[in-house]
Amino acid sequence: MRQASLLIAAVLLCCTAVFAGENEAAENAYCKYLTEQANAQRDLLRSPSAIAGPTQPSAGTPPQLIFGLTGSLANNLKAPLTTRAARAACDLYMATTEAQQRIYFAAPKMEKDALMHRLNLVQQGSDQLETMIRDEEKMVQVHNVTGPALYYLQSARARLDMRRTSALTGLLPYVPTLSDLPLRELVNNKLHADETNQKAITKLASESGWDLIVSGGGRRQLAEFNSTTTVSEFGGFGEVSLTYNLGRHSANTHLDRSASAYLDFKNNQFEDVARQSAVLKGQIADTLSFLRPQLTALLEHDSDIEKSLRNIEGLDTSSALAFKNQLLADQIVLRVDLGDIQFRLDWLDSYLHDNF
Repeated sequence: MRQASLLIAAVLLCCTAVFAGENEAAENAYCKYLTEQANAQRDLLRSPSAIAGPTQPSAGTPPQLIFGLTGSLANNLKAPLTTRAARAACDLYMATTEAQQRIYFAAPKMEKDALMHRLNLVQQGSDQLETMIRDEEKMVQVHNVTGPALYYLQSARARLDMRRTSALTGLLPYVPTLSDLPLRELVNNKLHADETNQKAITKLASESGWDLIVSGGGRRQLAEFNSTTTVSEFGGFGEVSLTYNLGRHSANTHLDRSASAYLDFKNNQFEDVARQSAVLKGQIADTLSFLRPQLTALLEHDSDIEKSLRNIEGLDTSSALAFKNQLLADQIVLRVDLGDIQFRLDWLDSYLHDNF
């Protein structure tokens, strides 16, 4: 039986390592996707564009063919902001994932730890009963103890085996490798990443309200047009233009307000980690309120058994020995449940203290 418990623990650790690696691979792949998308946009924004085509500067000049480059100052400023926004989105994704996992796997983590602890309690009780059964079998052979007295111990061992089976009939809880930081810090990190991401998006959007465009290159008079002007057939050209959207200030004000509203939304959104963290805290508090009376009831039963054992202490009649075996058997089984509830209470109290 002890080998089975060790095998279960090894399987849980193996699965945890595998899925933790998959989660890290997903984060890396998503961040790479964002980075490559941002790098592509950055290269387009900071690179000048080639221009070519016919133009007629004024009614007094012949048509000309111009060719050259044009660049946008606003686009050059947007280029690094694009990659910065991608990094902020990546940080937000990782911060969200860490907080979500801590919340989502809080209950499975407790069940996994409690399962392993319960199996150890069952094994300890079974070993104790096994030793008692061997001693009682020797006493039965010399007719110092009756068969029913031995059966009480054997029945208790069967009940423990049934508890072990019941604990193992469900799916083994899966828990990935989780962050060591308290949940309150993970939630704060996520909210900070949300704010940083919104600022990056707002900053990028605010650069669209103005632009300074510089163009330059060569020109050539179209051959099929005769002209008596003194303008040379070949030459260079340059052009500078500044645009400013008159609604830029108002638009930026709305962008700032939208970022603030978005953060309020995430703080109150039920699916977001901030609200889910509060829900988890309430669930733990409710669970503790139900478990504490149950622990008190089991402790009272254990105390009753102790009193009964003291009452028959020193009696060596066959009925007294049989009753003693029955009491000890019930106590061993009871203390498995008692230890399980005590472990869950301690686990939840510690989680509540460490994470909220």
